Amino acid sequence: MPNDCPVTPFAQSQASATPNIFNLNYTNQDFWSMKARLIDYIQQQFGDQFNDFVESDLAIMLIENWAFLADTLSFKTDQIANEVFIDTVTEIDNAFRLAKLVGFQPTPPIAARSMWSAKINNPLLQDLTMLAPLDVQVNFGDQNMTIELYPADANNNPIFGQDILIPAGSVVNNSIVGLEGNTYTDQFNGNGQPNQSYTLAFFPVIFDSVQVSVDGVSWEQVDYFTDSNPRREYRVEFDSTYTAYVMFGNNLAGLIPSAGSAIQITYRVGGGVKGNIVTNFVQTETIANVSGVQFPVPVNLSNYTKGEFGYDGDTIEDIRQKLPAYLQTQNRAVTAQDYKTLCDQFATPYNGKVGKSTAVLRNYGCAANVVDIYVLAYDGSNGPPAGLAIAPNDLKVALQDYLAGLQMVTDFVCIKDGVVTLVDVGIEVIMDKSYKKFQDQFTIKITNAVKTFFSLNNWDYGQTLRDSDIVKALSTISQVSRYEINFVTNDPTNSGTVVTTEFYEIIRPDTITVTFLYE
Repeated sequence: MPNDCPVTPFAQSQASATPNIFNLNYTNQDFWSMKARLIDYIQQQFGDQFNDFVESDLAIMLIENWAFLADTLSFKTDQIANEVFIDTVTEIDNAFRLAKLVGFQPTPPIAARSMWSAKINNPLLQDLTMLAPLDVQVNFGDQNMTIELYPADANNNPIFGQDILIPAGSVVNNSIVGLEGNTYTDQFNGNGQPNQSYTLAFFPVIFDSVQVSVDGVSWEQVDYFTDSNPRREYRVEFDSTYTAYVMFGNNLAGLIPSAGSAIQITYRVGGGVKGNIVTNFVQTETIANVSGVQFPVPVNLSNYTKGEFGYDGDTIEDIRQKLPAYLQTQNRAVTAQDYKTLCDQFATPYNGKVGKSTAVLRNYGCAANVVDIYVLAYDGSNGPPAGLAIAPNDLKVALQDYLAGLQMVTDFVCIKDGVVTLVDVGIEVIMDKSYKKFQDQFTIKITNAVKTFFSLNNWDYGQTLRDSDIVKALSTISQVSRYEINFVTNDPTNSGTVVTTEFYEIIRPDTITVTFLYE
């Protein structure tokens, strides 16, 4: 536990206790049940007048046609009913519609960020300039992608509209940031009509990458137009494919671009975990022309940090989890659960998003109004610590600023690093020897089930890991006789069949080992 801000926990944020809403039962409404029930009804009502129920008879054909229609209508009725509840929705388009209905914005994809260096063999008497963004084509596994290079500021964030420079007398520039994705520019004219909108040509659009200018003047992106004030504002909304729609105002809330005005929208497309490349993965060369130098100058480019913070965008499972919690906060931070919800849904364009957080209220003296928030960033990896990393300072600073506008004036927020408890999971599978030839298939099936069990959506700070929980998660594999499960951590006293954590710790799997014993 960090020592710079000691805590005696009073109350810890917990997941909201919401009632389970199960899928509507599709029982006795299928084709064969409908047919049998109609035959029974005919026998009861018209048994004296009609008793010809031979399968080849015309009457049976008519009965089966009716049963087919009833089956189809019943299924569609149940399906439609399921799609209007966030707990049971199955189509991503409908999940986005429910989110839009209550003002919730799913998080779009976030581009992975890495730091790069540009080197030349010998110093020059003039500055070497390369136009930004400088595109680097990368093949990562079966993924083809573009990483755009920009000059970096003091916080390693990209500086747009400025070129990459190797100063005269120097051979290297290490202040270059690489962002996965491609930049596009759409141009069109204002029509002078209220509520003009435009659909961007390419998708998925990266989080917070849309920039709009009208007649060369930059406009401001807002979540909601300023009421009764026609300012230079625009809004951005997304559909389920993360296609972006740019919307303008009506001169009562937001300004209308004048008819014939030149509108230019610059945005980036891509994002996702595919940009999380390893350190020194890319070693490439480009050519730069320097004024006064008769020959092109080769420039070596390489990433000296790993790509991190790439995010694919909220899925339907993420929306199911986030939307009810979002509604309960009512866009303010009062309870510990409010702080946790707001933190879990916070994202930045260049420093990633919060992967897991928890809020703890202090319980002594004048510190009763201090809220300690433990955060870990989402890093998009599948290896240890399985999707979580220490949050960069810029992410924590941005989170602090965000909460300042939502918290009570008497609260003092202290943001701290959460702690990951890595666990090696050993699973011994005991099953009949007749299944030995299928061992590879069972290994994949068990490993996938355990990874699903450890999904970030299923875990929180302070949660205890028990062997019985994993046995329950594997109970659908009926061919297995029994399991012997053992956990190993860095603390021998906290290993075995149960692993416990403190309120600021969260369990993540390190290695998962599956062995077989045949009887």
